[in-house]
Amino acid sequence: MKVYAEYFKNNDGCEYRRKTLLQFGNSSQLIGSAVLINPGSAKPIGDPDMKFLQDFYMNNHQESFEQSLWKQFTPDSTMNQLEKIFNGWYVGKSKKLDGVIQLFNCFYYRDANLYNAITKAKNSILFNEARYFKDKPVWFGWGNVGKNELNEITEPIFEAYDKSLTPIYLSDFKANKFSHPGYVNRAYQRDKNLNNLLVAFFDLFK
Repeated sequence: MKVYAEYFKNNDGCEYRRKTLLQFGNSSQLIGSAVLINPGSAKPIGDPDMKFLQDFYMNNHQESFEQSLWKQFTPDSTMNQLEKIFNGWYVGKSKKLDGVIQLFNCFYYRDANLYNAITKAKNSILFNEARYFKDKPVWFGWGNVGKNELNEITEPIFEAYDKSLTPIYLSDFKANKFSHPGYVNRAYQRDKNLNNLLVAFFDLFK
């Protein structure tokens, strides 16, 4: 996995990471997307592959990108868990991915401590990238935090989304679990409902 994202600091030194791309194999085609809570512990390590980024945005979104903002990042545990959701590992159907998973968050203030980040969320840069979902499946993984503390952000995202593109969700926002990849990693063997959801999500890529 290679990880690329926009990365910048504002005047008070706060760090932001957004439009994160997880690249698998050599393809620049979009596999799908995920919307989680906040950027975590992944760190910038250098300049990205600009040719790949250009190909990705032109092929999938017919737009250019702000080159000066992009960096390559180290993968973090959440990204590795997200890969396992998309490639079927958690349901015993692992396959090699070739393409890009877009990773978005409810807000983009970078802090590995979730509750520190939430205190600054409302004054942060918030999700506004629904146009990038295209016609591919989306894993909404903001968990109970998204359903409660951040529901003013998450509920409009969910309500505006065309759920026929990912028909694993119930129409009632509150009736969904929206499991974060970290929870999936802990509970996939004991939570039957979660396992069924993972199977249904994986089957969307057949």
